[in-house]
Amino acid sequence: MTASAPPVIRRSPTEWVKENLFGNWWSGLVTVVMFPVLVFAAYRTALFVFVNGQWEAVTRNLTLFMQGTFPREEQWRLVVQILLFALAFGIGAGTNAASTRDTAEDAGLSYSRGSFGETLRRMWSLVLFIAILLYFATIDPAGSIWAPFALVAVSGAVAYVGFQARLFPRSLRNLGWLLTAILLLFGFQIVSGFDAGGWIPLALLLAVATWSVIPGERFPSRLIGIAVKVIAVVVVAFVVRLVYAAVDTTGIGWDQWSGLHLTLMTSAIAIVLSFPLGLLLALARRSTLPALRWMSTAYIEFIRGVPLITLLFMGQFVLGFLFPADVELSRITRAIVAMALFTAAYVAEIVRGGLQSLPKGQTEAGQALGLAPPTIMRRIILPQALRAVIPAMVGQFISLFKDSSLLTIIGILEFLGVREIVHAQADFRGVAIAETLVFVAFGYWAFAFAMSRESQRLERRLRV
Repeated sequence: MTASAPPVIRRSPTEWVKENLFGNWWSGLVTVVMFPVLVFAAYRTALFVFVNGQWEAVTRNLTLFMQGTFPREEQWRLVVQILLFALAFGIGAGTNAASTRDTAEDAGLSYSRGSFGETLRRMWSLVLFIAILLYFATIDPAGSIWAPFALVAVSGAVAYVGFQARLFPRSLRNLGWLLTAILLLFGFQIVSGFDAGGWIPLALLLAVATWSVIPGERFPSRLIGIAVKVIAVVVVAFVVRLVYAAVDTTGIGWDQWSGLHLTLMTSAIAIVLSFPLGLLLALARRSTLPALRWMSTAYIEFIRGVPLITLLFMGQFVLGFLFPADVELSRITRAIVAMALFTAAYVAEIVRGGLQSLPKGQTEAGQALGLAPPTIMRRIILPQALRAVIPAMVGQFISLFKDSSLLTIIGILEFLGVREIVHAQADFRGVAIAETLVFVAFGYWAFAFAMSRESQRLERRLRV
């Protein structure tokens, strides 16, 4: 017999209104006073959006807002990147769904796969933003009217195909995560190019996969098994290096990325870099080694006391002195490093709060079982601590995403900075300023709200 979640109590609209808007006399008074105010605000907003708004500045520059000054003859790279990312997200979602199902079955719990409608309800802000983009594309298209619709449709189909990774058997579960990582890497490199040291990340991914796939226990001795694994890893890395050398193609450098594309990429990379760094800083601050504890504490307190814009300027003018003279870092690379270092300090404090919220009995229980301290931290402490701080963690990542708009101050044309190019055009100089601001603000809100809703889903699933 499997356990199941308690039934969800559904209320009618009338019951919901009575309970939430007229639950008592004070609530009813606030509702009566605020209702006409909200109606008037909605009326003025609708009047601006549908009647008085001059949206031509957006419709005629939609491609500019999306990809900025990215070379138009290289747009195929962005299309391939979108498709690879869609496939990667599909495979990742399918693998995650399968892992969740396996965990529920192992625990004797019932599992119900989320419906497509539930996904739309969580991501409705992104769906609305995409719908608005498609509508604007039909008003004043820079190219084919059907191209944006085809891209959205094909991306959805590719993501659905990737989602079928949920059908993989347990023995191939790690393969799904490996494919996700490889596709994300290829999606990035299809734009940035395969030259220089681009082969190193793929070699590391395949090396980890090779090491985990080869069964060391089947060899006569442990030493022979390790030797075989090392040789296999070296061979894989060598083959990857040869393949990259054979297809050595120069891509589009960071400095030519801009628009919403740049905003999403810089935010995603900074988030990916800041989380493990913040986790290590949190553990170092709780370390029994004084040197580690003092260094991490000094770093966290210094970074938290400095505004992000200051770090962005320091990244542009100071970071280069820390590298050899022949190493040239692009402005965007410097900005990403500054954003990641800034966010890592806040992530460290969030994780430290989660670690301190756990009773000492958790550690003592692990010690009673004879577990080593690293195992106790990895298996017992960290999962509970990270689970408890999901809301604060996602809130910090949302803040990082919105703070990417500061890049325009240091001359990087991200989503907000593209407005400068738009309003430098003769037709829109001093015109439609409010409209472009509203469009950019709505884009930021759509992604931030989707992240918030996904965080709420995780909280409900993990019962935070």
